[in-house]
Formats: sequence, structure tokens, C-alpha cells
Amino acid sequence: MGRRILICGGGTAGHIYPAISVIEEIQENYKDAVLLYVGSNKGMEKTIIPGLGIDFVKINASGLIQKGSPVKKTISYLKFVWMLTSGFFKSLKLISNFKPDMVLGMGGYACGPVLLGAVILRKKIALHEQNYIPGRLNKFFSKFCSCIFISFKETKNYLKIPETKIIYSGNPVRKVIRNFSYKERDYEKYGLKKGKFTITAFGGSLGADKINNVFIELFEILRKRENVQFLLISGKRFYDNLKNNNKNLFIENNLSLSVFPYINEMDEVYNITDLIISRSGANSVAEIAYCNIPAILIPYPWAIDNHQYFNAGFLEKNGKAIIIEDANFSCESLIKIINDLEKESKKLYNELKYKKIDIDFIRGHKIITKYLVGEKG
Repeated sequence: MGRRILICGGGTAGHIYPAISVIEEIQENYKDAVLLYVGSNKGMEKTIIPGLGIDFVKINASGLIQKGSPVKKTISYLKFVWMLTSGFFKSLKLISNFKPDMVLGMGGYACGPVLLGAVILRKKIALHEQNYIPGRLNKFFSKFCSCIFISFKETKNYLKIPETKIIYSGNPVRKVIRNFSYKERDYEKYGLKKGKFTITAFGGSLGADKINNVFIELFEILRKRENVQFLLISGKRFYDNLKNNNKNLFIENNLSLSVFPYINEMDEVYNITDLIISRSGANSVAEIAYCNIPAILIPYPWAIDNHQYFNAGFLEKNGKAIIIEDANFSCESLIKIINDLEKESKKLYNELKYKKIDIDFIRGHKIITKYLVGEKG
């Protein structure tokens, strides 16, 4: 019998996709390992993880809101305590029954109850931090972990634990993304045409209303440029409203604009994209870096400790992205950058496109897996 590994985390794709990369590696090379995934009862993991063919258990878990009225924040804290307590007792039972050799926390509010239960039951814990600035949960549980894997080398400066516990793995990228360029480019599937410069915008797995609206404005101004086309992934929660407010764009024919609420096959999207406009969640940054696509990044200003700005800084420092802060993000600022990219025979764009990054993190799934199955650590 192989190692018994419990993986927890979720909420958004930024926590789930790196976990999938690790699960894929375990399933492919350590077939005797026994896996259990524990996630929240409302995060994206509840629909994504079961399709991987491993046991999935839902627990109660809740995050804390970062903005809003004092009343909303108070309700958020009360809900957090209630859900944490409920999830904690269920986690104790799960861990006691499953008897894991290792518990891996991938981040997100679903980790809290599980990791707390693992600490109480004295189980070996490993953590993975996707962002440049560690989240509060990982900062707290890093005191109890056997090791914490980090996505950026500089992240170690924000952790108050012995450096021997810190392992630089980078942010694991799913196999389908690592193999993105082997697929045939299918523009027609997304309502686009081969041979045009394709600008793709998205706001992470949940979407970003501001990016949607500015991108539509951008299209309205640049729609007559015959060599450019636009793909927008709006996020499911914004799609209907966007469609209702821009009905003319959704019924006209032969427009160089396609809008989707969500696309799971991001490997196909990356394969047809020439320029990305997006938020700078850790997963987006890792995939953009791996796929070597020039990007204009608009960090989410309400991210804890402004970590999206530091994520974006990794790509900017390496010459792969241009940052526009959210307060300065507008159609005018976007057009200025796009016009600059097109000047002098696209000199600036080519500098972004052909700049190579030392992306050690493409081996992150192997580094983490070897530790989990006991080959290292």
C-alpha cells in the first residue's frame, strides 16, 4: 500500500489548478498512493475535483470579506467562526478515518478547518503558497508545518520560520497547460479568424467587472482595425449583465469580438492568443509565464497585502508584462499601451514576446509530489 495523502484547498482556480498538477503527477507515477481531496461545499473544487477520479469530501468553510460595511464584516466574522467550528469537527473525523501520512494545504478558506484538525491530531503537514506575499492562513500554519513550498524565491523573506522548512517549487502548472502548444490552433471554436492579432482578456476564474467594461470600450474604438480581434472571458457572474448592456455586440454578425462566461480549456485560449489583458492572480501569472505570452496586468487592488501587485511584478521584472494599477486602468490607458506596442514595427511587443524567463517552477508538480510520497524530506 502506498502513501495516504490528503489534499485540501479551493475556492478559486488559483488554489485548485496547482493541486490538480500535483494530483496528475501522483496518479501517473505513484499509482499505489491513496488520495483524498477535501474542499468547501461552494467553491469551484466541488465540480472540478470529482472528475479526476479521486475521493472528494465537502466541508463547511468560509472566508472573510475585505471590504464592506461594519455590519457586513461582523456577519462575515460570525459566519467564519461558525463554519470553521463545523468544518473542524468534520475534519477531525475525516482525518481519523483516512489516517493520512501527509496533509497538503493548497490555500483557500477550505484549508482552515482541515489543517487545524491535522495539527490537533499531530499529522505531518505541507503547505503550498501560490502568491508572492503569503496569505494569512499559510503564515499561521507555517509554524506547524513540516515544509512550505513557495512559488517565488523572494516569498521566504515574508515567512518567520526556519529556512530549512522552505522549499522553492514554483507554482505547479497543469499538464494540459504544459502541453498547450502541441494542439492545433482552433480559432473557429471561439468565433475568431486565423491570421488576426488576438487580444484576450479575463479577470481570473471569477471574472472582473472593470476589465470587462474597459475591454468592451476598447473594442468599440478598435473594432475597425481589420487585423485585430478580441476574446473576452467575462466570468459567469458578469456575463448576463454584460450581454444585456451591450446587446448590439451580441447580435451583430462578422464582429471581431467573442465573449464567453467561462472557458475551461485555457490551453486552447493561450494557443491562439497574442496579447493578454488580465488580473494577476498567481495561477494566471504562472500560466502566462509558462506559455510565454506578453501581458498587460491589472492587479486586483483589494487583494490581501496587495499580493497581486507583487505577483505581476515578477513578470514585469522579467520583461514579460506591463502593469497598470487599477486606479489608473481605463480605456485610454489601455489604448496608449497597445499603440506603443504597435509602434516601430512592434518593437516593444517583440521585446515582451521573445524575452525568456527562467521558469524553474514548471517542475513544481514533481518537487511537491516527491516530498509527499516520501522520496524527499
